[in-house]
Amino acid sequence: MRRALAFIGAAVLLVLTGCALVDQVAVPSEPFGDFAVGEFGGIDGRQNIVYVRADGVALLVSRQPVAGRLNGQSLSRLRTLLTSDQFRQEVAADAQRKQRAPVPVCSDQITIEVTMGDLSMSRSDPCREKSEPTPAFDEITGILAPALRGDFDGPADTAEPRLFPMLLERIQLQDRPAYVIKIDAAGRAKIMISGRTSEWHSLSVQQRDTVRLLVARVIENPVSPCTSQAYYRLQVDKEPVVEGPDCGFPERQPEFRALTALLENAFGV
Repeated sequence: MRRALAFIGAAVLLVLTGCALVDQVAVPSEPFGDFAVGEFGGIDGRQNIVYVRADGVALLVSRQPVAGRLNGQSLSRLRTLLTSDQFRQEVAADAQRKQRAPVPVCSDQITIEVTMGDLSMSRSDPCREKSEPTPAFDEITGILAPALRGDFDGPADTAEPRLFPMLLERIQLQDRPAYVIKIDAAGRAKIMISGRTSEWHSLSVQQRDTVRLLVARVIENPVSPCTSQAYYRLQVDKEPVVEGPDCGFPERQPEFRALTALLENAFGV
């Protein structure tokens, strides 16, 4: 009888252990480095992403892009949170939850995502099911909430990446007039558009910072051949002309659209 009970107990323990191993998600430790916080969805279809370098230089990619910098206190706290055991545990719990059941989709829901290296997790409101508290995630997104609105602690104040001469061309489609915008390495911009006299515009320091950080992200990866109708053409420095955003930059469409929005707003087109 004792042997039988011992065998049954061992079997139960093995089954329980097996279940735990199936559910367990290994989350590697990640050194502090560049990271991003994104906000997606909502009734307005927002797609706002803040990219933060390890030195605190930040870029908001949105319909109103802007570059800036986080202060030292905020950056230090974010470094502590992003490299904490608590955040790793929250990432693991989030991965386990997604393995067990698909994330519910509701109307007007907003999803917020935090990513640093291989660490990534997201939460959705207002239809989020009850779950374990996520104090590290909540504090990270709370610190960066102003940045998601374009409110930084100061100017980018960085020499890298430098501003390359560039040419942005919009191809005429139906009632949208074609234009060509040229920007030199000093941040002087010129627009040539049908029916209007050519205009010169000196980009502000913040506009120059935003343009150079956006362009650096757009050309970071090799471009792809264009396989669909193009709406814009972009040439950076002496590189070949690339068409986008729906082709050419498949992984950088938000950045390309943010770049065109910034320049079109600057010239009122």
